[in-house]
Amino acid sequence: LEKKVINGIPLKALMVDTKLQSNIDIQENHLLNVMIKIWNETIKLCHLEQASKILRWCAYDTDFAPNKSDKRFKLWVSKGITDYNSLVHKGAFQSFDNLKRKHGLDTDDFFRYLQVRSYFNKNIDMHSINQGFFHTFLSIIKSMSPSKIVSKLYKSILGCEVESTYYVKEKWEREGGFVITEEGWEHICEIQWTTTGSNVWREFCWKNIMRFFITPAQKKYQGTSDACWRCNSEGAN
Repeated sequence: LEKKVINGIPLKALMVDTKLQSNIDIQENHLLNVMIKIWNETIKLCHLEQASKILRWCAYDTDFAPNKSDKRFKLWVSKGITDYNSLVHKGAFQSFDNLKRKHGLDTDDFFRYLQVRSYFNKNIDMHSINQGFFHTFLSIIKSMSPSKIVSKLYKSILGCEVESTYYVKEKWEREGGFVITEEGWEHICEIQWTTTGSNVWREFCWKNIMRFFITPAQKKYQGTSDACWRCNSEGAN
């Protein structure tokens, strides 16, 4: 299925570009329609509209203007250059010499390389790619024999939700210099509710683990300082 081509466009390139999707009628193919819909919802849920651009193919990316007049970018696909991620190695955009050696690019492809690199540097944020759901997704597709695929993706998606407290867990880990497992964090959150039947004490215990890192701007007492007790920043959060 992942190698499927629709109207001359690879499915992988189609899934990550909503503008491409709007130009192709896939309503009759129920399986593809549902799959693309779920992917788009996941990208929206995890706020990955910008980060997901690294999975676009330079030969089909609707925001990359040069591919509209230069068909040679489609020849790059046959040489193994597909999405922008295929141009990255160890978190950095590869040099032309490396790509020339690995994919057999010609010398006259150099100016095309410069066009792609310029677009990449302006539109793709590598920092947002190396965290959360997208980091998990990329590690899975790069692995030769990934394990626990569904479990890893599910937990990553849960971590993207606004209601998730994993961002607090990560802050505890960074400041304390230790690792809290997901099971351990769930136990920490659960114990605030199971150790007492008093809602007052439950709220107090919950604030102990949450509000250590959440210091909203003070509005009630305007005459006093709004400085955070931890970092002394005004209106810290």
